[in-house]
Amino acid sequence: MSVLKLIRPRVLAAIKIASPAAGEIATVADCAYTNSWISAKSNAPLPFGDIQVRGLLQAAKRLKLDPHQFAAAVIEHLDLGDIGTAKVDGPGFVNIRLNDSYLENRLQEVFWKGDERYGVEEVKQRVIIDYSSPNLAKEMHVGHLRSTIIGDALHRIHRFVGSEVIAQNHVGDWGTQFGMLIAHVNDAETHVDLDQLQGLEQLYVQAKVRFDAEPEFKERARDNVVKLQAGDPEMKEQWLKIVDVSLRHAQKIYDTLDTLLTRNDVCGESFYNDDLPKVVEDLTACGLLVVDGGAKVVFTPEFAKDFGKNKPVFMVQKSGDGFGYAATDLGAIRYRVRTLKGDRLLYVIDNRQSLHLRQLFDVASRAGFLPPSVSAAHVGFGTMMGRDKKPFKTRDGGTIKLAELIAEAQERAYVLAKKKDATRTKGDPFTEAELKDIGNKVGVGAIKYADLSKHRDKDYMFDFDLMLQFEGNTAPYLMYAYTRARSVARGAAATAADVAASTTVESLTATISTATLAPSTSLSPSSTPTPQAVKLAHHAEHNLAVTLLQFPDELNTVLDTSLTHHLCTYLYRLAQAYTQFYSVCPVLRAPDQETRDSRLALCDATAQMLKTGLGLLGISVLEVM
Repeated sequence: MSVLKLIRPRVLAAIKIASPAAGEIATVADCAYTNSWISAKSNAPLPFGDIQVRGLLQAAKRLKLDPHQFAAAVIEHLDLGDIGTAKVDGPGFVNIRLNDSYLENRLQEVFWKGDERYGVEEVKQRVIIDYSSPNLAKEMHVGHLRSTIIGDALHRIHRFVGSEVIAQNHVGDWGTQFGMLIAHVNDAETHVDLDQLQGLEQLYVQAKVRFDAEPEFKERARDNVVKLQAGDPEMKEQWLKIVDVSLRHAQKIYDTLDTLLTRNDVCGESFYNDDLPKVVEDLTACGLLVVDGGAKVVFTPEFAKDFGKNKPVFMVQKSGDGFGYAATDLGAIRYRVRTLKGDRLLYVIDNRQSLHLRQLFDVASRAGFLPPSVSAAHVGFGTMMGRDKKPFKTRDGGTIKLAELIAEAQERAYVLAKKKDATRTKGDPFTEAELKDIGNKVGVGAIKYADLSKHRDKDYMFDFDLMLQFEGNTAPYLMYAYTRARSVARGAAATAADVAASTTVESLTATISTATLAPSTSLSPSSTPTPQAVKLAHHAEHNLAVTLLQFPDELNTVLDTSLTHHLCTYLYRLAQAYTQFYSVCPVLRAPDQETRDSRLALCDATAQMLKTGLGLLGISVLEVM
């Protein structure tokens, strides 16, 4: 259980005793996590304490109570046991300082006694996450980046807390574009290699020009779609080739980005084709579907303001009997509830689809496809902007290919790693293969973190120079903080080997190599301490311990809101707390063995937490960099 979750009910109980009326206000306020009265401290340290009860001042003002006396009354009835002590601060805040002995014991339980989730409580749900979902027959571009990496992070986070996660890569693999592409390929005088996506995309552009300009070609393209939907063998064979080469290209991108998505997660629009007539039948049976201008629609009057002068309709079937993507999405939501048995549905789709998704959830609920027991949420996001504060594009206004963007980030990171390596004064230089590995991981990590650390609802500026800096709230800074924490353990192992008179270079190298373990692996007592060795004496040690134990609350916020920047901010605060600790608390040169072991334990816990947190964001760490 998290520290805040342990303290909240005790504080609320004390408030209710001090003032029943204030207790009612506090209970209501604390139900909304983002508007909580009781929270951990932020980046700026409190004058006293680690946790602050913020809402007492508001309640006192509302009830015409003396705020300072009211806060004192709350403290009088507050039973914290061995957790900490409380104090009135300022005009009427209650600040709680956690006892060092409590922190020491809690650290041992969380980091060295088999707690795989570091204090986060298990959540048993089946979570369905719709993310990435590119249109096929085209190369993936920067517009697909945010959905892919936000969805991947949420996938990892929900899986981490014990939920069963089912990814749904709802690719655009159906519709008119395939009919016109097949028609154009069949018309081509020269051989067309359907195994090359780049050439296929050029053909798509050509086919679109013809589709808009040639009525006869448009008619043939539509006929192809009808044949494809009817299962024509020749059409299906060509369609499958296009889909296959597109998915192979997408999988290369997913693998380069180190996402969890595989071919098995693909469940595209075509999957629901045979179910669409049943969707129409069910909507008709429950009285929702009406004919309007020859089309079959569901009216959604509650969204009338969003439509302006147009009718607020949800287009299910077009007048020409073709199904709209609303029908496909209704089929998908029904499948995810009834067949996949999802408890929670997350749609990681950009904000421009907000109205469509609000209509989807509304119609699905009214039709009985989305029962009250299942939650559905739009995890929306803003646009990637260039330095000119316009949507991120090439200099000539074209769309930036995602593969090219990733490659440039990796190359820039490689160049930076090579420059840093040339100025190193300790250790052997990295090999070319090692530099490439550093460049690849730092480059991808920088792209991901630059996105995930921003509030997803907002647009953000994409800037290679900023995201690759080794200072500030960036992936390289956090990755380096992890490496530095791990290097302390290696230094301790080397010292232990030296004390043991390991006189040969080979034995010392072997000892240091052995020390390069996963952060959760314990070293010998002389290098990484036993849990009983943790003792907090310095304020920087106390602050680091408190920050380490805030992880469950921060992750719970992400689980509730799907806002990954809360986890990023936490990891940055942790790295800052570790930097402060390391700068004022000698570790390997500590004054005595007990202090040395305790500080090594804090280094180990920090490394564990950084590796875990970055891993939840889909970012790999490096033992050396």
